[in-house]
Parts: sequence; C-alpha cells; structure tokens
Amino acid sequence: MKIIFCLLGLLIPCLVSAQTKDMSKTDILTFTSGASVLAEQRRVGQHADDFQKAFPAAKIDPQTMIAVTTTAEHRIDGQPLLWFAADKTQAVLDERCFSDLTMVNVTTLAEGGKITLGKLNEPGRKLAPRAVAWFLMQSGVIQTFVHLEATVHLDSEKSEPSRYEAIFSGKHLYYTDERHESAFRFRFVIEDDGTLRVES
Repeated sequence: MKIIFCLLGLLIPCLVSAQTKDMSKTDILTFTSGASVLAEQRRVGQHADDFQKAFPAAKIDPQTMIAVTTTAEHRIDGQPLLWFAADKTQAVLDERCFSDLTMVNVTTLAEGGKITLGKLNEPGRKLAPRAVAWFLMQSGVIQTFVHLEATVHLDSEKSEPSRYEAIFSGKHLYYTDERHESAFRFRFVIEDDGTLRVES
C-alpha cells in the first residue's frame, strides 16, 4: 500500500504539469481520435456521428455546462475556453474570447484556399497567439486528422503588432482498405481586428 501511495505521489505532479503545459512555447503536438473533443463528447453526452462543423460562442454557465477536459489547459482568467453545452450535444466556446467559429479541415484544404474561421474577441487577445492556434487544433476547430491521428509541427511564425502569422505542417494517419499517411501544410493568421483565418 505504501508503494502505491509513493507511486501516486510521483505520478500526480506529472499529470498536473502535463495539464498546465505552456502552449505558447510548444512547437510540436500529436492529436489523436481517442483524445479528441468528439471522443469526449461521446463519453459524456449523446452520440455524435462526426466532428462538429461549427463551434457556437456562448455565455458560459459552470452550473449547467461541463468544461471539456481535452482542452482544459487552455484558459482565460482561470476558466477553460471550451465547454459542453447543457444538453451535452456539442462543444461551445467562451463568448468573451471568440465569436462563433467555423471548422476547417486542413487535410483537404484546396491549394490557394482561404477560410475565415471567425474572430478572436478583445479579452481573448490576452492569450498567446501560438497558444490560440494550438487550442483551435486541439478543439477540432482546425481539424488536422479525419480518422486516427496527426502530428503537427510549427515551422515558422511572425508576430507583429497588427498581425500574427504561423506556418504549420504535419502528417495524418488514416485507413481506407489499407494504412495511409498524408502530409499537409497551412498558414494560420490572426489579423489586427481579431479575424482568424487559415490559408493553404
């Protein structure tokens, strides 16, 4: 029994530090279907057939909503950015930080494509731009895989007073009749007015 408590004492700090990782310093992440917002929603709410196509912005009520644990490290003023709606049918964004956002699948983004996701509101501008990009990928607003998983690298970034721009590349793993691995690359932009955009 003493050994179990000792092991727990070593494990818990590791879990806490993993959950509070500074996303503004991360330059590579792996996203998996088993640790996705969709998988979590299927566990806590009604079954959903596929990833959300849109993420509504809502006034967060912690009394009736459930914070999404998959993205729990992304917070503003100590409160998570993504929650399951009271009926648990979809994930919603904290309206203080975001407008309604449209999902974009970067694995199928056409060459020369430009998609506006929505807006980062003024309180959300306190978040580090790189952390915003990772949050959007982790939440599934920027979808980096369709079946199993994706590993995404930050290739470069440029931060100016009026604009943030980062280039990401990655590979996603999926199956048809056999295993496939496919590469993708995209640019993530935050304009001066808070407009969020993805470009191929």
